[in-house]
Amino acid sequence: MEDTLQKQFSAVLRLEQFETLNGELGKLKDKSEQQKYVEQFLVQKYGRNEGNLEVIQKLNKVKLVWTPQKVDFRAETLHKQALALSKDKNYKEAITNWVQAISINSADPDYYFNLGIAFFELKNFVESIENLKKVIALCPIYPNAYLILGTTFIKIRKFDQAEIQLKESIVINPNHALAYLNLGATYSIIRKYSEGIQMFQKSLELSPKEVRAHFGLGKIHAIQGNDDPANEHFKKVIEIDTNQALTNHAKKSMILPLVEERTLGQPTTRPTGLVNSEMSYQEGYKAYLFTDYEKSVSMYSHYLERKPNDDFVWFSLGEAQLRSGRASKAVEAFKRAISVNSSKGLYYKELAISLIYMNRDADALDAIQKAQQLGKNDSVLYSLQGKLLFRQEKIQDSIEHLEKALNLNSNNLFAKYYLALACHKNNEINFTVNYL
Repeated sequence: MEDTLQKQFSAVLRLEQFETLNGELGKLKDKSEQQKYVEQFLVQKYGRNEGNLEVIQKLNKVKLVWTPQKVDFRAETLHKQALALSKDKNYKEAITNWVQAISINSADPDYYFNLGIAFFELKNFVESIENLKKVIALCPIYPNAYLILGTTFIKIRKFDQAEIQLKESIVINPNHALAYLNLGATYSIIRKYSEGIQMFQKSLELSPKEVRAHFGLGKIHAIQGNDDPANEHFKKVIEIDTNQALTNHAKKSMILPLVEERTLGQPTTRPTGLVNSEMSYQEGYKAYLFTDYEKSVSMYSHYLERKPNDDFVWFSLGEAQLRSGRASKAVEAFKRAISVNSSKGLYYKELAISLIYMNRDADALDAIQKAQQLGKNDSVLYSLQGKLLFRQEKIQDSIEHLEKALNLNSNNLFAKYYLALACHKNNEINFTVNYL
């Protein structure tokens, strides 16, 4: 049965992508020598003992075909079952199947890749990275392995590694818009704005309706003070976006003309030069991006004097107040946001965090529960809940919530620390050691 099963993974590469290769090729005059050098170069870069790599040259392109050493029918059956489970979002059972498949045939990159995806969905990014690295070690031309690995590094804020993997993803597949989008986002975060613009533009060349690329370009141009191109991209977001949240961000980020405020020569407590409330929001948002939280508070407050029913800006004011070290003011702002719109779990989450800073544990627990009732059931909330229950000496309840936090994110060190304390308090010494 195994003899009838076959797998192949392929990629078509353009030779101009390899500067070192091109430099050497120019020195070789004989065509056969050039072809031999190309094959040696690519086998050295992508060849692995775990499989067989075939190099097929045609003009300025090369097709690489990688074949695994073996394909096992039993492992493939488990793999197909796991794919079905994963499609139904039953990731934990799917993981069990893929682990069993690997125990039968550890040389098939498909199993590790899908394990990496499943762990990614469960927000277990450490395990996701380990499995995706194994994919590349087995099959260095595996489709999308570099893309997902780079995206996972973004999630854990290792942007130098994200850049490396996403650039390699583009080498393997230069027509994948998402790779350029994520690389553009990486450059934007680390403030390589010129490179970020290039990547977002390339993403749009391949996918003209990629609204996130327009938003990314708008943000970079806004930060650089290029108002007209920033507005053009924000307008595109509003025109084509089906995600209301991103549309709202684009509307808020629009840069409006600066209008001088006339005060008849009298001093004013309002921000000078700003009479337009939308401009106040824009200035507040920009100040927040540059960590000037005092100015951000001032601008948001000015906006809310004119538009007091904007729940999102009350929320934004709360964020700025919290980062300015004024937890009580943050609580006031978050409560105002909730009074306008009580359906946002995020508002209750940030309210809970502010209340914790004020040591108002009972009120914080109440806010956390309301956030969870609205569907906000993330690792951070469970870990905060566990900490508060620990402080109330409700140790078993604390352990239960901290374990939920770690199930959602195994990298949550805050949850591990308090879980160790709770286990120690509960005289569960073996478990205490495991979490330290």
